Amino acid sequence: MKTVLTATAIALAATFGAVSANAAVKVGGVPVMQTAPANGVPLLINGAGVVDMGGKMAAAVYLPQNTTSVSNIMTMPGAKSIRLTAISNMSADALAKALDAGVKKGVSAAQYASFKPAMDAFSKQLASVKQIAKGQTVELLFEPSNGIVLMGPGSHIIPGTGNAELYQAMLRMLPAGVLSNTSIQKQNING
Repeated sequence: MKTVLTATAIALAATFGAVSANAAVKVGGVPVMQTAPANGVPLLINGAGVVDMGGKMAAAVYLPQNTTSVSNIMTMPGAKSIRLTAISNMSADALAKALDAGVKKGVSAAQYASFKPAMDAFSKQLASVKQIAKGQTVELLFEPSNGIVLMGPGSHIIPGTGNAELYQAMLRMLPAGVLSNTSIQKQNING
């Protein structure tokens, strides 16, 4: 009987551990997941906060492992993800303009010119969405072999475009607490 109770306790602990690893944290009143899959590899939330991207959005950055170093965030090998969840209904066009303006502000004119085809593709895809409803997420997933994959609400997906430098420019648009937040990271460990 003691063995059965011990096995049951271990199974329950494993179940609750698995549930808490994917449990959402609230950012700006909307749930943001603690992990994000990237081709079967789990990415951990590294930071989160509210940003203005043409409307208030809960932003979260996911990495293969947690770090507080901005340099490590920028250069860490493997997939990375920025997830933007609308806090209220907003225009997808406004998000596209905010992404474009943020990238343009943080790079040289020559760099921006090289990023322009990818930024235009993101804008075109977001324009087809029209509106992002409260709670809907737009994800910018960087995969080293594919570039940046934009996943919008519903089935609005644009295949990989852009490169690591463009993704770094997108990361630099975000406030420090969204890039890295130790209290958010502790939730990955403690669940």
